[in-house]
Amino acid sequence: MLSARFENTRAIDLLIVFLALLAGALVYETQVLHTVFTDAVVIEKLVITILLLLSFLLLQQINRWNELAETKNCYVLFFFAICIILFPMTFSSIRVVGANLLVLLVLWRILTLKTGEEVPQKLFDASLLVFCAGILHPWALVFLLNIWISLLFYGSEKRRYWLIPFLALIVILILGTAIWLLSGLPFQVIIDNFEAFDYTHITEIPNFNLPLATVVSLISLGVMLSVSLGVYYFVRRYHSISSQIVIQFLWVGLLVFFLSKEPIYLFAPIAIFFALYVERIYKLWLKETILWLLICFPVVILTLHFVTKS
Repeated sequence: MLSARFENTRAIDLLIVFLALLAGALVYETQVLHTVFTDAVVIEKLVITILLLLSFLLLQQINRWNELAETKNCYVLFFFAICIILFPMTFSSIRVVGANLLVLLVLWRILTLKTGEEVPQKLFDASLLVFCAGILHPWALVFLLNIWISLLFYGSEKRRYWLIPFLALIVILILGTAIWLLSGLPFQVIIDNFEAFDYTHITEIPNFNLPLATVVSLISLGVMLSVSLGVYYFVRRYHSISSQIVIQFLWVGLLVFFLSKEPIYLFAPIAIFFALYVERIYKLWLKETILWLLICFPVVILTLHFVTKS
């Protein structure tokens, strides 16, 4: 049975999930985009693969260390991989994948605040990581909201903690200026990079003439998002300190999605909550049906991409 395969954390099962993800990405690149694999492209895809692998390992550790799951399983990684294959264009942006990895590190650092130890250091680390993610993808700076939201639960009585993100910004500016001076790059390069940041689509009227594959992907993600929100807000047994932090990241990720049209920041929170839902399904036939349906979604999406492109 499929559920028995995922209800453990054996290395071979984690490897199977990751290889299936890579297989889906390879099919998309070769059969839909018809990518020409030059040396530069191969290096870029290899770096993206490494970043996704690190994201996998980090997400699994976040799930285990914070007891977000009742049992040791790899449902979180399975659903995370499903989300990525639903939007295979994820493999086309090394900067966004890198920024998402840094945001996962921010999530991990914020989750450690519940111990009550070294709160200023953890807030500084999280702020620094957000600014680094913002260098790769400027819209990731919105995750600074999570730093201040977390202060409502940890350390809000100490007002100086609220200034820690600004201290991290000063450090980033100092380091950036030093690197700029040592590298000898003209200031115009920085200006050009800033001007390349696309924010015009915020004020534009949304284009609803989307490809069928994208529409199906958005509907599938919307269903998983609805289940995730339902799991948290309507079932009290899913409430915990860790889940409170994850739901913050889910809402901020949703805001970033509307601002930047990048869904990747939703994948980890949705995967965590959807895993909470599935692992507590005691009717085996229902659990198996959900898992097989989710496996079929990426196949349908890739087929639709292929049909519409041909």
